[in-house]
Amino acid sequence: MHQLRRELSYTHTHEDTQTPPHKAIACNQRQAIKMNSTKAFQSPLVRHRASQFPELWPNIMVRLQMSSLSVKRGGPEVMHVGSVALAVVAQVISDVFCYLAKESNVPNAVFAASPRNVTETFPLEVTMDWWSDSCWLIIDLWSKGWLLYAVFNIIRTDLGPELHPPVFYLLWTTINVARMCLMHLWDKHDLLGAVLLGWVPPVLALYMLYVSCSHLGKHEAWLAVNRPRVISCTRYLIQNGLAAFAWWSLLSAVLGLGVALKYKACVPDPLTSTVVLTAVSSCSIIWFILQSCLLAKYMRHVFSVYAILILGLGAMFTRSYRFQDLAANTVYCGFLMLLMTVMNTIHTVSLCLHADESNKPAATSKGCETVWHTDLRGPDVKSGLFRV
Repeated sequence: MHQLRRELSYTHTHEDTQTPPHKAIACNQRQAIKMNSTKAFQSPLVRHRASQFPELWPNIMVRLQMSSLSVKRGGPEVMHVGSVALAVVAQVISDVFCYLAKESNVPNAVFAASPRNVTETFPLEVTMDWWSDSCWLIIDLWSKGWLLYAVFNIIRTDLGPELHPPVFYLLWTTINVARMCLMHLWDKHDLLGAVLLGWVPPVLALYMLYVSCSHLGKHEAWLAVNRPRVISCTRYLIQNGLAAFAWWSLLSAVLGLGVALKYKACVPDPLTSTVVLTAVSSCSIIWFILQSCLLAKYMRHVFSVYAILILGLGAMFTRSYRFQDLAANTVYCGFLMLLMTVMNTIHTVSLCLHADESNKPAATSKGCETVWHTDLRGPDVKSGLFRV
């Protein structure tokens, strides 16, 4: 290893003492190293010596890749900082609109009635009970938590891989703008516009969840060694917060579809409520299949969905429950609550079994892949063999 370092040092010294054209070639080679770590070993002498130490080759390549990553992510990019700032501003403005829409603050210059009054104007059998309004407070606090975490990462100038690109935060800005427009449309009793726009927040939030899960799965191996706390914060703060927001918004969108069916298409209410509950159950079953089988690797740690569904279905159940006159949709709603509980139990048990298997020591063999720990702040990266 020391001999390989000396020969690398000799190679760089030899390249620096060449004629000006050769100096230009060496400069281009150093720039290529920064852009692509696979071009780092251009010297035949270095490649020959590296072939004599094959056990050191993976460590060298990982260090060069992380060095090129540190060059690329050395400071917060302007686009990333701007997108996070725009998302924070949109969240604050949305909170102002929500405050103005409270029942104690209407009517005012912006809203003529509160969302609860609008809901009572267009009731369904499965309309959520009054206490469900407090769920938005918890979900919004969760959203503010991961936004503050994003701001903290900018201040800390994290050198790790970028899990959430600028488009991630621009989508959240779009969601908050859609929420503000949605409150205005419901206040004006524009049912068709409100129903169409109501599907924008859940769809975009689910796409944001997909972006977060896919990027975390891509960089999980490196983060597990260098920044394990980032994995936990991303899973339990960002991904579960996005899932809670997406599914609560989905429940609101499905209820809005039911309102449009009843008051625009003149579909009878018991049938409309059955369609709403069937849509909720279909979406939840699809989610369960994706989380348990197809995308278990990425969605295994998203556990807030079933809690949100149980709360939403519980709000529908408590509003329509009559002991002496139990409606069919109330029974259907209670059955779905039981189904969500069973799904949540199965998911929790499978997660615990997976955690037990991952904690078992893996059998060592010659074919096992070696995981190298790379410290970007170490002396080997800042100077010497791996200096770029």
